[in-house]
Amino acid sequence: MNHTVPVKQQAILGMSWMFFLLLIIAVPLVIRFLLVYAARYVSWDPQVYGDTFWPRRYGLLIHIAGSSVAIVTGPVQLWLGETRWALAWHRTLGAAYLLGVTVGCLGGYYLALTTRDYGWVYASGLFGLAVAWTITTGMAYWAIRRRLIDQHREWMIRSYVVTLAFVFGRLFEEVAVYLGVSDFSDVEKATVWLSWAVPLLLTEPFLQLRKFRQPMLAANPKGYRPASESPVG
Repeated sequence: MNHTVPVKQQAILGMSWMFFLLLIIAVPLVIRFLLVYAARYVSWDPQVYGDTFWPRRYGLLIHIAGSSVAIVTGPVQLWLGETRWALAWHRTLGAAYLLGVTVGCLGGYYLALTTRDYGWVYASGLFGLAVAWTITTGMAYWAIRRRLIDQHREWMIRSYVVTLAFVFGRLFEEVAVYLGVSDFSDVEKATVWLSWAVPLLLTEPFLQLRKFRQPMLAANPKGYRPASESPVG
């Protein structure tokens, strides 16, 4: 006997496994990043900032503040949008996320254009990160303004993957230390590129794989699906 699943419950059942994977990876890493790395800059201690960032501490703090807002609000508003629950809160948190990214990007552009210690490779990687963050978030905003829900969803996932560059960057640094890489300058230059370019590249195939099921979904235009056929991924 077949049972139908209401549209709202089907939205949860139909969530892609990639979305769950992103959420499961993001939440603990974000909490760890904020407690271990971001929080220490509140101390206003020159030794914490170091010679590289202390002269540019205001720009760094702007960058950290905006990034922290985006990192924290991202998972919640993605969840609300994916499940179609509390859409008013989804829009409110989406506005907060957009503001956080905007502020974070401004700080990022400033740091990229004023960096001197690690040369042009590091500066261009940081500038590229800010550009990728601007484009992915801007496209997500543009899509929702035109009510292109699917495109908005995909661009928001890309945007949050770029947002997590700060988290991934610290992980890459820790891995490099564990592997015995001693040249910190080389680590920083590699990390500033690897932290966003590689995750963004790996995200794309998973976003496109979801579209392979669209012909099957199009064959069921009523918005109902037998429970026995609910997707598992």
